[in-house]
Amino acid sequence: MIGAAHIKIGGDRLAAGAGEFVADVRVPGMLHAAVLRSRHAHARLVSLDAKRALELPGVHAVLTAADVPHHAIIPNRIPVPAGAERYLQPAIARGVVRYVGEPIALVVADDPYVAADAVELVDVVYEPLPVCASTTAALDRGAPRLFPGTESNNVAVISMTVGDAEAALGRADLVVRERFAYPRQTAAALETRGLVAVPPDPRGGELHLIGSTKCIHINRTILAPIFGVPPGALRLTEVDVGGGFGARGELYPEDILVPLAAMKLGRPVRFVEDRRESLLSTNHARQVEYDAEMGFDADGRILGLRAVIRADIGAYVRTAGLVPAEFGASLLPGPYRVPNYACDLWSVVTNKTPVGTLRSPGRPECNFVREQLMDVAARKLGLDPAEIRRRNLVTPGEMPYDCGTKSFGASTVYDSGDFPALFDELLARLDYGGERAAQAAQNRQRGPRRGLGLAVYVEKTGLGPFETAHLEARADGRFTVDTGASSMGPGLETVLAQILGDALGLAADRFDVRHADTAAVESGVGTYGSRGTVTAGNAAHMAAAKLIAEARTRAAERLGAPEADVTYANGALTAKGRQVSLAELAAERRLAAGASFNVPKITYAGCAVGVVVDVDAETGVVTLRKIVVGADVGRAVNPALVEGQLIGGVAFGIGNTLHESLEYDADGQLLSGTLMEYALPGAADVPLVIGYYQEVPATTNPLGLRGLGECGNPGLGGAIANAVCDALGRTAPIPALPLTPARVFESGAPSAV
Repeated sequence: MIGAAHIKIGGDRLAAGAGEFVADVRVPGMLHAAVLRSRHAHARLVSLDAKRALELPGVHAVLTAADVPHHAIIPNRIPVPAGAERYLQPAIARGVVRYVGEPIALVVADDPYVAADAVELVDVVYEPLPVCASTTAALDRGAPRLFPGTESNNVAVISMTVGDAEAALGRADLVVRERFAYPRQTAAALETRGLVAVPPDPRGGELHLIGSTKCIHINRTILAPIFGVPPGALRLTEVDVGGGFGARGELYPEDILVPLAAMKLGRPVRFVEDRRESLLSTNHARQVEYDAEMGFDADGRILGLRAVIRADIGAYVRTAGLVPAEFGASLLPGPYRVPNYACDLWSVVTNKTPVGTLRSPGRPECNFVREQLMDVAARKLGLDPAEIRRRNLVTPGEMPYDCGTKSFGASTVYDSGDFPALFDELLARLDYGGERAAQAAQNRQRGPRRGLGLAVYVEKTGLGPFETAHLEARADGRFTVDTGASSMGPGLETVLAQILGDALGLAADRFDVRHADTAAVESGVGTYGSRGTVTAGNAAHMAAAKLIAEARTRAAERLGAPEADVTYANGALTAKGRQVSLAELAAERRLAAGASFNVPKITYAGCAVGVVVDVDAETGVVTLRKIVVGADVGRAVNPALVEGQLIGGVAFGIGNTLHESLEYDADGQLLSGTLMEYALPGAADVPLVIGYYQEVPATTNPLGLRGLGECGNPGLGGAIANAVCDALGRTAPIPALPLTPARVFESGAPSAV
């Protein structure tokens, strides 16, 4: 039932090691693929000779650009500014490579070891070209154009204007400004990308791609014409997913090359990338610079905000590569009243791995900027950081609140919420007053310096345009549930089972929610943007209502009663003292219903986080002592999953804040290509985490739900940076992440006590 902390359905299977991931898929006659990737960040491909590779025993094929149709190009799956199509990525490099790791050939062999050996035998001659390894280099007056026929390496300038920011800053009593840099990061999911492509039977059948996830129906629509087959002849099936985080399930070159190889050879082909490939070729994210300034009156109220954003999007515009920075620009005002706002967003191509979405795309970056500016202003105005936030938070009486910004044509309108109450609850659970007293006492002593940091922010959830669900009753009393949304670990199966159980008055464990499969559901959108619970949940609820309506009609016939006299409760229909169950009706003939929930607008969720840290000023080591994080979920379907998502998000945000950075040298070579250099958070990094939730029903969907998957992580950068500045007595913000000991140490010694 909705509101119950039901145990995660399917969790026992995964805990027992019985999951089926891409590497577990076995198909008779299966071959293995390995990718030959460019060693150069920018070069002309002079020649490629696969003769030696093809002579290696066990090698079946080497696919090069000559084997791949010219129309095999990775498109955008969201609207983009005019001209952005000139920067799209072909499935395989044609004449020029633009980043280290770009595919230039695919080798198929009997096993992955032979395939890897054969990759080394492909002879490639490169003619190196000048490299643009940063936005600064790419925008330099003498920079080479990475794409012929374009005017600039800047794909587009997107401007947002609300009121008159210049005039507001001009009359402000205080203006704080800084240049911020957020590092390049990636999902680093436990399971790397993989795919098994099973070709159609020569006598007829479907091309079957096993291991697709996130947005399989969208990808089917894109892939079918590339392969020259109708959508109905292309099947995409999700298996268990070892972490998605926005990067898994987007369309990559291998999603085109591997099926082409399978069709060419008439045999199944599997590809699973190794960890270095993952860090090198799976979507990167986040890297952006903000030049931001914020104006306040003497009482600490925001008058205006202005920013110029330069996003490093890598070598190509790939699928949703322009999404993160635009989301960040539209949500830079956050949960505060910002009457005047101006922003120019530049999306710049460089010779690096292309970017895409990563858990809460664009929001960790903008929150890092805005929340530090809030603290700087508080210090300069002599206000407590909590007080300056209270004075600026949008109130319930102002809802629905139009920020005045847009992203991809959609206005940023907060439909409902109570940001001040959410923030007050944060301060209470953090014991803000008590922690301030403990801080004062500790900082009078020698040793680590104590600091407190806060961040309040808004998350996009429940993105459109629609989602589907299909429900079928079975004769054994159980139900089969299919949806266009993907399940990548957070518990979608449990949530849908509880929503359906609530609607039908049955136990949640009677619903078998299957992984997404285009053969089971004809249309769907997928799982991203914290949309699964909101969209698929409402679709499932609608499907349950339709199933009851169909069952009532059939029960009326069977029981010989007017349909208006038939009542439904707990899986049974009753009339004239007689009863028939859903299972009995299903035994007679199929009993099923499907529904599509159309999303009228994006649902927003208020979020807040507070942290307590200790900083060793002599070494720069930051130790997290306590984190409190909360979000408005609209309606908590499963409180245990809510807590799990918040705590998991915190761990993700800790890694983004303290450790993770994909570093490149001036030649475009990745310097952090293993987990020795690309550090991830460990258990010892995660302190006591207290999660809580608020329930202000959303007005955008019948169940009043808000998404949660991206609420736990995006405030950590700003909150931890604020806490470190607070500990060190630093008046200026920390302009860059990650907060490594070296960076914190360079931030300066604490002020005199």
